[in-house]
Amino acid sequence: MLALADTAPASHRRFAVAAALQIWTHTFCKEFDRLPPAIQQAVQAKIDAVGRRLVTFPHHRLTGRSEYRLRAGDHRVLYDFDASKGVIYLLFVGHRREIYK
Repeated sequence: MLALADTAPASHRRFAVAAALQIWTHTFCKEFDRLPPAIQQAVQAKIDAVGRRLVTFPHHRLTGRSEYRLRAGDHRVLYDFDASKGVIYLLFVGHRREIYK
């Protein structure tokens, strides 16, 4: 039996893109669950985009800190990563007014 990708025309084939492993801290998980569903989807989409391009993504390090920031509308994700292992450590998520305090 052939797999769907083998029988579909070349223009309709979709290939899986390897994404980085996401490791959520307890704080990130707790704050993420408090966000409205629409914002959760936007944040997760941005995190997935980073994971697909972990090496080539333009990471922005916070001044005077070791974390990086990711913008998702009015919300920010603070994270760290290890490109050699293909891992993103998600540290905190919150509104831009409160995230840097």
